[in-house]
Formats: sequence, structure tokens, C-alpha cells
Amino acid sequence: MLIRLGLLLMVLAPPAFALEQLFVVGEARSLKDGELRYREYHHCSEDRSNCQVLYKDVEGALFARKNIDYSQSLSSPSLVVEDLREGRTQLIEGDVEEELVVDAGFDNYVRERWAELSRGETVRFPFLIAGRDSPVSMKARQDGEEDCADGDLCLAVSLDAWLLSMLVQPIQLVYDSDRRLMQYRGISNIRDAEGRSQEVRIDYEYPGDS
Repeated sequence: MLIRLGLLLMVLAPPAFALEQLFVVGEARSLKDGELRYREYHHCSEDRSNCQVLYKDVEGALFARKNIDYSQSLSSPSLVVEDLREGRTQLIEGDVEEELVVDAGFDNYVRERWAELSRGETVRFPFLIAGRDSPVSMKARQDGEEDCADGDLCLAVSLDAWLLSMLVQPIQLVYDSDRRLMQYRGISNIRDAEGRSQEVRIDYEYPGDS
């Protein structure tokens, strides 16, 4: 049960990025020992309707990729996820008719609900991931950690069920004052080379802004 619940949360790691950002780099390190595990490279098309995430190991070899189509909805995109190590492909279709948050669209959803989250309100939403036929109920709220810097928005994301949320640690996200995701901490959506889940800290850079 605990492993299955963890899998529901791990696709939030990491969200996609504001479509204003054409190129973003994330560096994932183990929460346990700080060792570099992988890097991810986010590229968006000029019209911002499509983005691709490339996942590379510490030697720079590509081992997974994700293609995201935001043309119909920013928070409910369609996407294709390919694990090149296992030769597995997963598809998911967005739903513009329902208030449904799909996979990478969560990052844009945070910006849509920025005012409520900044006021300390809890935001609840149905969340759909690849491999499931129905969404799960999730919630996001401000994280009460003391080390959240002034001007940042620090969030905790968890299952929206009291008992189940006690079994899985929430994912922690840090956004800066420009509403950019700067850090992620929690279960990764990328398994290690042995197929095991891993907890990571991912720090993001925005080279195009420098």
C-alpha cells in the first residue's frame, strides 16, 4: 500500500515550467547523500504550445524523455512519456471539459491558484497520471518550514485524505517571487538504474534569464 501511494505522488516530481521559459535545467541529487543522480533539460517550442523534457544520467546519456502538448490546456496537457531503458511508452490525454490537473500541468496550475496559495489557503484538485484511468484527489498548501525565504512561496503537496496522507511524506516545492519553480524535494518520477524509487532534491536553473 505504501509503495502504491508513493507512486501516485511521484509524477509530481518535477512539474513542468511556465511556458515563458524556453529552456530550464534541473539537477537531481539524492536526499540521503547528496550524490548526483541525473539531470533534466526542459525545452519549449517558440509558440510555447509544446515542451520536451530530456532526462540524462551523470555521464550525459539520454535514458528517458517526455513530450507535452499544451495547445488545448495549460493545466491539463496531453503527453507521451518514454523510458528508453525499459522500452516503455505511456500516453495520457488532457481533458479541457473538466477541472482536471494532468501530470506536468500542475506547475501551471500553481500559477493559476497563486493568490489562494499565497494567502495560506489549501487548494484541492483532481490529479491524473499516466497509467491510471481515474484521477486521485490531491491538495497543495503553504509549507510551514522556517527556512522559506522572504518572497518565496513554499508548498507541500500531498494526497487529500487524512489517513493516507499520514503514510506518505508530502512533496515540497519552492517558487521564487517571479513564480518560477526553484527547488523540488521528494520522491522522483525517475527510478534508479535498478528500478527502485528514489528521493531527491532538484535545483533548477534558468539559463535564458542570465
